[in-house]
Amino acid sequence: MTRALVFLLITPLLAACFGSAPPVPRDHYYRLLVSSPVDMSAEGRLAGVVRVEPLQADGLLRERPLLYSESGASHEVQQHNYHYWTDAPPRILQDQLVIYLRQSNIARSVITPDMRVRADYQISGKVRRLERLLGGGLPRAFVELELALVRLSDNALLLVDNFAEQELEAGNNVGSAIIALNKATGRVFRRFLSQAQRASSPMAGDPIQPGATSNASASVP
Repeated sequence: MTRALVFLLITPLLAACFGSAPPVPRDHYYRLLVSSPVDMSAEGRLAGVVRVEPLQADGLLRERPLLYSESGASHEVQQHNYHYWTDAPPRILQDQLVIYLRQSNIARSVITPDMRVRADYQISGKVRRLERLLGGGLPRAFVELELALVRLSDNALLLVDNFAEQELEAGNNVGSAIIALNKATGRVFRRFLSQAQRASSPMAGDPIQPGATSNASASVP
């Protein structure tokens, strides 16, 4: 009885000493939303239907947590705690690319494989980088996609290249990073659209090879 009484008396004191556990941070979820193309003319259209295949990715890029590099180096990457994309990056980027190309009027129709419709052209690619760079200068977002355009009638490779862009963050926080990632992705899509229109031109010669469309302003950190 005495021991029980002592325990009841010291329990509030122990709670006061150690305090209550801090609340667990809540999870945050983000969409990737690319702005519509600036020029939505029909110039350089692909004759027929374009199918956008699911994009490929390796390792952490197939997972939903946002990625960042504390040092700003390309060889180091970490996952944010409590900050997630609404879906895996390859799926989000495929969806946004489909919407972007539809708005651009680059073809009669832009579809995905699940529609099971015969296509005249195929776009495929790989997500190479989608991350924040926090070190080595001002915080910035970095996006790199490998994209290819194939004409299916003769399996001709019209375009293949890596498209990389970076955008400074307005503030050193995840919200600013999402805005920067949206802008950088939009510029990647715009450059790919421009090259796809060139490649589809009747005057186009050899396919555009990797490196031919590199952007000097988006040098790999």
